[in-house]
Amino acid sequence: MATTVSKASLVVTVTEQITLNGTIYDQNTTKTIGGITGYDKSVFTLSSGVSHNVAEFVSLPSGDKHDVENLKYLRVTNLDDTNGIVASFASSSAAAGLNMAAGASAVIFDGKVNGVASKTPMTTTANLDTVYLHNPHHSGVDVELVVASRNR
Repeated sequence: MATTVSKASLVVTVTEQITLNGTIYDQNTTKTIGGITGYDKSVFTLSSGVSHNVAEFVSLPSGDKHDVENLKYLRVTNLDDTNGIVASFASSSAAAGLNMAAGASAVIFDGKVNGVASKTPMTTTANLDTVYLHNPHHSGVDVELVVASRNR
């Protein structure tokens, strides 16, 4: 059976606008990713005090697991207007985490991550395995997850 999914280009633009003391420092950065055949967008409510597994990546995808080799774009956006969350991007042996303030986004353009337990630079990466989101607050926090891939 031949696919009926047409490939498309995903255009990602980051826009910064600021004027300080009359000087404009505006910046637009655009990245075009061709050949996208899979685009998943979900909104989750993170329960209070719970860590959630919101995406898994494998070499041979099935069901709701994504193909790590064909991952071209991943975005997590904290939709809350007050509370922050903690995002973890894990491989099979390490995880890198970051605090995401209210309204913040984290973007990854491929399926490679790593982490270290000490204050040393990372020099290698491994395949992304799982995205975890943790809500440390007393009320639910909404987040949006977008995964774009090729050859799905």
